[in-house]
Amino acid sequence: MGEMQHDSRQPEKFKSLNSQLARLHESICTEIPQIVRVSFAIYDQMTDHLKTYADSTPKGEILIHYEYPLSKIPSLKECAEQNTNRYINNLYKRLEKESHHNNWLRAQNFSSSFASPTYYNGDFIGFIFINASEDFIFDESSDRILAPYLEQIREAVLKEYQIIHAILKETEEILQRNPKHFKQAKDHQERMYFFTKVIAQGLTEVYQLDDEQIDFITLFSRLHDIGKLSLPCDLLTKPGALASLERKQVTGHIEKGVEIINKILPGSECDNHACIAILKDIMAYHHELMDGSGYPHRLKGQDIPVSARIITVANIFDALTSHRPYKQARSVPFALLELEKMVAEQKLDRHCVNALRNNQEYLKKVIEKYPEPDPSSLSDTYYT
Repeated sequence: MGEMQHDSRQPEKFKSLNSQLARLHESICTEIPQIVRVSFAIYDQMTDHLKTYADSTPKGEILIHYEYPLSKIPSLKECAEQNTNRYINNLYKRLEKESHHNNWLRAQNFSSSFASPTYYNGDFIGFIFINASEDFIFDESSDRILAPYLEQIREAVLKEYQIIHAILKETEEILQRNPKHFKQAKDHQERMYFFTKVIAQGLTEVYQLDDEQIDFITLFSRLHDIGKLSLPCDLLTKPGALASLERKQVTGHIEKGVEIINKILPGSECDNHACIAILKDIMAYHHELMDGSGYPHRLKGQDIPVSARIITVANIFDALTSHRPYKQARSVPFALLELEKMVAEQKLDRHCVNALRNNQEYLKKVIEKYPEPDPSSLSDTYYT
């Protein structure tokens, strides 16, 4: 299988929100043929940004990797606060004001737009958008037609949201029950989130990753090392070389992590979801190397899922730029040079390393925001 296609699409048995929206879009068009896009934009409460997430158009042809502050879109902010739908039936007339967001909307050639807020346990989590190619598509008549489809879209969105956040919540609680491990894991998790995100976004064209897949990989990057909870802290903080038995213990954290995840997965009904497939790939293969010298399965090249390759590079970069009991943190340029040496040795995916190299200032800001404490000033802490 060619590099451009590997791991960019899940097998048919794995359901993504993108694929579900695409099927529902086809059904809607049998009744309202002017509909050109059905999508869900997720809301990030930390940044107040609405972000593209899932889209019914092929490979996200209309829009991917776009985000905009909700506070700068008053009509949508009001809808989110009041739980009401928004209709725009003459989009070009409504977009007379110049703004980055309005300029983007004009470029999409949408004539009518419908937005419906979505909530999880009372919290606003995003908007369902339906866009049409003609004016005055949305009215009371279209409301009646769209109602059952909106119900199905919302059910699919909430199902995915529930699966992901149940996993994240459970693993967070597991870590908090192990305070020594949790103490340093948290900053590592934050850095991994941002390093993973910048790599995954840089691979959009190479591996055709969409926003939904990028979100899965980014969120689950936080969980990759949860198997190290099975290891004693003094082993993880040992400053010298590991003995043979100790090395075997450390490499065994992969299997332990897979066991932990399998125990917390919220029921067999989610096993065929695309997010679970990506999570399992990350847990099982994030220490594999492209030349087959990694562990535990010694996979090579394209046999290693792209999601795991991304985590591998992000994890090694974080290890190089963070303090450890046996070394001080290295600079970003030094770390990138080391990664490039590993690419030359055919151990790492060169596209992942290129994505990091192209965002050096961003990487420095992440490291400054979530610094690793100097190990000489700490005791009984956890280093990943």
